[in-house]
Amino acid sequence: MKVKCSAYNVALQWRRLLFIGLLTVTSALAGENFDHGLLWKIEGHGGEPSYLFGTMHSEDPRVVRLPVPVQQAFDRSHGVTLEVILDPESLLAMTSGFMFGDGSTLEAHIGAPLYRRTVAAVAAYGIPEILLASMKPWAVAVTLMTPPTRTGLVLDLVLYQRAVADGKPVDGLETPLEQLSVFDGLSEQDQVALLKDTLDNLPDIERMLDDVRDAYLARDLRRLVDASDASMRDSDPQLVARFSGRLITERNHRMVERMQSRLRKGGQFIAVGALHLPGDEGVLQLLNQQGYRLTRVY
Repeated sequence: MKVKCSAYNVALQWRRLLFIGLLTVTSALAGENFDHGLLWKIEGHGGEPSYLFGTMHSEDPRVVRLPVPVQQAFDRSHGVTLEVILDPESLLAMTSGFMFGDGSTLEAHIGAPLYRRTVAAVAAYGIPEILLASMKPWAVAVTLMTPPTRTGLVLDLVLYQRAVADGKPVDGLETPLEQLSVFDGLSEQDQVALLKDTLDNLPDIERMLDDVRDAYLARDLRRLVDASDASMRDSDPQLVARFSGRLITERNHRMVERMQSRLRKGGQFIAVGALHLPGDEGVLQLLNQQGYRLTRVY
């Protein structure tokens, strides 16, 4: 099989990486005021109101189709901020992050028995073994945590493309390399455990994704957390705690800090994964603690 190295294929792999954020978080339930809703108006600290929208990294038409209130908030915004800019240059810049850079192989890191299971599992994704052989364990796990894509037009990419088409400035709260560091910062033992856990739970992943998507479409953040927690119920709790702390909690604080300049400017449409919103250390609560007034719009 011929291996393609295009911005499009890189984007598909990157969005698979981002989707893990909807599967591996265990956070405190949202407070009473922040347990429902995907679109929030943010006021305070000067400037026009801005809007915060919780996304899901899915190409399901029901997810990708923007509800009227979300479309209106997007249209009236002067600028759009995503977790990371989804332009081809940024995506291509981090492709090497999926691969070992020292010439070592996946089999050497995870052992022959687990490697054989991995080869069989990725067959449905069209990844040739010559490419798989150089992938890091976490990169393989992330790939297996989402079903093979059909269109590649996930919600985040749709927002990016619409912003560019409308001539709106687009920026990111993080760089691709910062997001990759969440996974690269895991010990090799944790990376291998993550891959093994994913393979062990592979038959249940589609059902788990359905539960998460249904909670998202219902705009029920409390149920979204419950569905996410349930998806990792049989996993090593210490691994889950370490991983979700890096993936969600640490990034919540970083993203809120970087939102400040956008919020002072006002008129911004900010979109982050929906599971960054709830919880005692969720983005909504952190903004609330800083004196912003948050109003649920949708």
